[in-house]
Amino acid sequence: MRALLLFGLLLVSIGSWGAQPASQPEPFDQSDPYESFNRSMFDFNMGVHRTLGRPIARAYDSLPAPAQKGLHNFFTNLSVPWTFLNDVLQGKGGKAATDFMRFAINTMFGLGGLLDIATEAGMDYQKEDLGQTLYAWGVWPRANFLILPLLGPYTTREAVGAGAQMAWDPVYDALLEADGDVELAMRLLDTTRSYAENAVLLDQLESQPDPYIFIREAYYQHRLDLIYDGHPPVPQDIDDIDL
Repeated sequence: MRALLLFGLLLVSIGSWGAQPASQPEPFDQSDPYESFNRSMFDFNMGVHRTLGRPIARAYDSLPAPAQKGLHNFFTNLSVPWTFLNDVLQGKGGKAATDFMRFAINTMFGLGGLLDIATEAGMDYQKEDLGQTLYAWGVWPRANFLILPLLGPYTTREAVGAGAQMAWDPVYDALLEADGDVELAMRLLDTTRSYAENAVLLDQLESQPDPYIFIREAYYQHRLDLIYDGHPPVPQDIDDIDL
């Protein structure tokens, strides 16, 4: 069943092969209709960060730098097959080939991804996800900002895509053949790593006049950068902020 679904998605992608998001409408709805909910979730998440997150991040930071780098490389490498799939679905043939080679090289010659040989060879990594694919297809042209409890900022389009990826991940389902306990342990370790790497940014939010507005606008710009492969147009509706 999954093979048939994937084949169908690939057929759809062929029709838009080479399509560029530049022809698409503005990716975000700037009205922020969930602001009240988002602010309450933001305050909740910051409270969790102050009481639990900081100690967890400090414990992770106590690991030797080579161990932290290896974990970063390893989990980044595990995300490449999903990025490759979205390259194909968006019609990014050149990028799909690069990401395929990147995964193969780092997996075979980089100790399963602990060493990032591909980046040193000029094969830089840039995330592609189902949220970006939905936008490229014009299925969900304008998304809203959303802050989820514990998970942090998303766009609504991205959140749906992330949920789909959690339901079916080609690495965990096919490559690792992991049982539930192994998968849970790996996802928790990856979440801890990602959280620790961004904890300093959460600390800096508290110095902003309005931390919620700051993170909303910064996240919009982050998603624009991903959608346009690092070359977003000059924002017209997003407030200028000092990053």
